[in-house]
Amino acid sequence: MSQTGFELNARGLGRVGEALTALTAVAYYGIARQWRAMRNRRSVSQLLHWDDHMLKDIGVTRGDVLSVMAMPVTKDPSQRLTVLSVERRAALRAVTLERRQAANVVALPQSRQTEERLRLLEI
Repeated sequence: MSQTGFELNARGLGRVGEALTALTAVAYYGIARQWRAMRNRRSVSQLLHWDDHMLKDIGVTRGDVLSVMAMPVTKDPSQRLTVLSVERRAALRAVTLERRQAANVVALPQSRQTEERLRLLEI
């Protein structure tokens, strides 16, 4: 133990030095997260200038963009916009699958069609 009462670790930093290092790291990552959120907010706001067809091409709607821009300034809107886009794609895939299954049922003869519908309802 040194005369100041602090033990030194292998790198020569005492407990105060370790605490300052941890505090600096937390502050740095917090500031970096805020900076990234503000940068992404500016990028998302540019989507408001796109027409609806262009937004549909990337899987979002104007309402999606407006809703994520209404989030608090400290939140990253691009993350929520990504989630909304993924959810919409999953819903469209589910509807497409249901339509394909329904088309297969319709193609069956009338008696088998009724049996098939009943079987699907049981599942």
